[in-house]
Amino acid sequence: MRTRCVLWVSLLCSFGFSKIASAEKILAKEGDWTVYTDGRVGAFASFDYGDEVPGNTLDANGNVLHSVEGGGVGLPGDGVQQPVVGGAPGQLTQGTIEGMRIRSGFIGNTLGVGVRQQINETTMMTGYLQFWSYVESESRIKTNPNPIDVRQGYVKVEGRWGSVLVGRTRSLFSRGNTDIDILYGHRYGVGYPGSVDSYGPANGQIGFGLLGSGFDAGILYGTPVLGGFQLTVGAYDPIELQGSPWTRTKWARPEAELTFERPLGSLGKIILFGNGVYQKLYTVVVDESTTVEGVGYGGRLELGPLRLGLCAYYGKGLGLYYALEPSLANVDAVGNLRKEDGYYAQSQLVFRKWDIAAGWGISRVFLNPADNVPDPITGQIPISVIKYQMGISSAFVYHVTPSLHVDVDVFRAQEAWFLGERQVVYFANSGMTFTW
Repeated sequence: MRTRCVLWVSLLCSFGFSKIASAEKILAKEGDWTVYTDGRVGAFASFDYGDEVPGNTLDANGNVLHSVEGGGVGLPGDGVQQPVVGGAPGQLTQGTIEGMRIRSGFIGNTLGVGVRQQINETTMMTGYLQFWSYVESESRIKTNPNPIDVRQGYVKVEGRWGSVLVGRTRSLFSRGNTDIDILYGHRYGVGYPGSVDSYGPANGQIGFGLLGSGFDAGILYGTPVLGGFQLTVGAYDPIELQGSPWTRTKWARPEAELTFERPLGSLGKIILFGNGVYQKLYTVVVDESTTVEGVGYGGRLELGPLRLGLCAYYGKGLGLYYALEPSLANVDAVGNLRKEDGYYAQSQLVFRKWDIAAGWGISRVFLNPADNVPDPITGQIPISVIKYQMGISSAFVYHVTPSLHVDVDVFRAQEAWFLGERQVVYFANSGMTFTW
């Protein structure tokens, strides 16, 4: 679970940032050719304190009545537990977790390099590579190497007719939703780090009202902007749901996003968006199939010093952190996909060199009929499935210079399971980022 929450979620849901976080810097220019770079480096002190993940419920003889599956911060055994006085053999208190790391923020250390050629007056070609790394060591062992992750690599041709992109880049589903967190929430901060024992970029608000867009190999076409509207469609490398019966695919995964942007004079602008995903999945032993499908929608408003973003998603087989996530929250005991939804609101006030932000979000999982079938021996529901994850965040950023940013942010993560288990964990983060 720690690998799921940290490596898959953080590395896939934190995303390419060349067009959002910083302006490119020209390295060389000769004729129609331009070489440029963008990137960032930084680190944060991150502290957490709160409840440990709830453990299994036992009967008087120490037998498991029901297990706890999906969601949660960390793993059972991460914190300090005590035997329950007068309880069943092996029954422990929920316990508490407390710890501190020096870690990467919502976005890791990045280095992007691009080469652009102006083919003619209306057509441009770009090749771009983006490399990611992180500052903390895996398993807190400083001799463990920190590998470089080639997060993006694509060629893009664009003109009056629109654009075509081929390679590895951000997915379209939940892209507009994720942009809200980046632009107004945790661009220079941490948010939800996953757990103190995690490594790699953090999650920001992802998992708490928000699915990360992630990266994947794909072929995309974007229309020209007409009256403020633009449609982007893509065919992506299909994803299997490992750990479930649905481990076979046939066709590429279609995704799409429609955006609308309108300036509001000199005061700001409004952006609306809707996106969707569809993936057919198959079993290996018998020829059965199911579908992952989801929609996301929302908008952003920039009006003077105020920034406001609202978004939501709904679908089946989506997971809690990114679309098509191989999660215990995603599939029931007989292999049926569960439905999920999420709602997220993020505000930001920009005042001179200060950014002040506050956000709230909730991600919910809905049970299938198979989840309510009691065990014939114990008479109990055998699995307590995650019911929701709710997160509240705030952040204060001081821009020392246009390239140097100091952040202090806090996050409250609240988790609940269908059979009554609860977990609340608080996070406090502070650090500095240099961008170019």
